[in-house]
Amino acid sequence: MTNFGGALDLSRLTQKAQTPASAAAAAPAAGVVSAWLVKADEQVLRQYVALSEKTPVLMLIGDQSEQSKEVRVMLEKALRASEGRFAGIEIDISASPELAKAVGVATAPAVIAILAGQPAPLFQGKPTSEQLLQVLAQVLQLAQQNGVTQTVSVGDAAPKEPELSPAHQEAIAEIEAGNLELAKAKFEKIIVEYPNDKDALAGLNQVKLMLRMQSTASDDFEVALAAADQKLVAGDNATAFGILLELYPVSERQDEIRVRLLELFSLVGEGDQDVLNARRRLASLMF
Repeated sequence: MTNFGGALDLSRLTQKAQTPASAAAAAPAAGVVSAWLVKADEQVLRQYVALSEKTPVLMLIGDQSEQSKEVRVMLEKALRASEGRFAGIEIDISASPELAKAVGVATAPAVIAILAGQPAPLFQGKPTSEQLLQVLAQVLQLAQQNGVTQTVSVGDAAPKEPELSPAHQEAIAEIEAGNLELAKAKFEKIIVEYPNDKDALAGLNQVKLMLRMQSTASDDFEVALAAADQKLVAGDNATAFGILLELYPVSERQDEIRVRLLELFSLVGEGDQDVLNARRRLASLMF
């Protein structure tokens, strides 16, 4: 998919200490963007990294060269034709060299895709129209496999967010009725049928958390896990993860800790800075 290499890391651009609510607020509201290709400063870039949890984002790193202008026209046309399946931002490498450096690009023009907070280099230089369409089709396919499928619209139009399936609605209705065990069973059934359904997984993990908050810890291990739950509910994600990560190397129940961490990660959001930090620390403890 790419003709240039190098590791890219956008993690420092995600907002620190975000709660789930603040992460949602960071993205363009309700799936509405101001233009198909938005000029980016650091704040806008952070917003679009958050948006990439739901909608694939294409990032153009350009300058005032003729080649960059031609790529800009091609990309704007492709964004418009996608009918909101992509959002787009542009970094001016001359005006914002620090942002271009942050995304690992030294030469314009270049295009990067961002999916669920993760950057993927697509190409440098000017592709043919055929090459561009082929690459974007691959990005869309990857986005669909990872559940990044919400569309955006320009202006004040309502978002084209997919309607919840009847199965999801039934599970949510059980939560609202206070039938948490039934809601848990319904979400588990959805996941058996659709293993990549991120909404169902988040719903299941939310119900599990609610059930745990109603139970009493039976031993020191359960007390520690309950403390992590309480910190997460209070919005202190870093401390919640830290409790479990400190417990991991000294516990004989490491698999349970790892599973619990993954559940909590899904509730906070994979693009959150605390999640990214905790994932790196967990990986270092495991290997």
